[in-house]
Amino acid sequence: MVKQITPEGLLISYLLLLVVLGISYFERLKLEKDILISFVRMSIQLFAAGFALSYIFAWDKTILNMLIYIAMIYFASRIVVKRSGVDFSHLTGYIFVSILLSSFFVLTVMLFGVVGLKSLNARYFIVLAGMIVGNSMNSTTIGIERFFSSYKENKGKVEDLLSLGATEEEALRFIGRSALKASILPSLASASGMGIVFLPGMMTGQILSGVNPNQAVFYQISIVVAITTTVCLSNYFMIKTLTKGWIKFN
Repeated sequence: MVKQITPEGLLISYLLLLVVLGISYFERLKLEKDILISFVRMSIQLFAAGFALSYIFAWDKTILNMLIYIAMIYFASRIVVKRSGVDFSHLTGYIFVSILLSSFFVLTVMLFGVVGLKSLNARYFIVLAGMIVGNSMNSTTIGIERFFSSYKENKGKVEDLLSLGATEEEALRFIGRSALKASILPSLASASGMGIVFLPGMMTGQILSGVNPNQAVFYQISIVVAITTTVCLSNYFMIKTLTKGWIKFN
């Protein structure tokens, strides 16, 4: 039987934050307010998510599942724009489409090919979609930030290439490659350390819930491959859009 965490146990885990607050206070980092706000928000959001998911899994309606999935991508796209500090006309829309296309393709393969489902199941779809879209959001933020920061640093070189007769795509290709590489590297670094440096969250959760460790390994490898593929595809689509000049940012 899986050992459950009691409310008292959860309270003890919160007390660990006193260490973080203490270091912030004594080192004059002035992060105490941010720490408290961040973890209060996290707790409220997770309790709300847990409450909502219990009903979503019980209802398991395809239309509802797809609406939740689309909402995830919409908010992820908005967060990417906000975090990257870049906001040009229609950029949010292009981010939305790139994450939607890449994640939907990978999720289809995962759910029906890897897991072997016969129909869209909320318990699998929502959880896997959240992991895949969340990682795509983080990587796309890195990719877009790197693209535009590199563009600013190399604007003169780009203009020289354009003056020599290069197309916009050719002039921006070296910037696009650098941004794409930067967006993929964190996923590769994380994958390299799994199993030796750390046990990933999904695998740990499954083992703690009583799943056979070997089966947990199958799931973890599959989801890491799915995340890396989605990260690569979504950033490839996004950066190709930027280098082809479909978004005017000069």
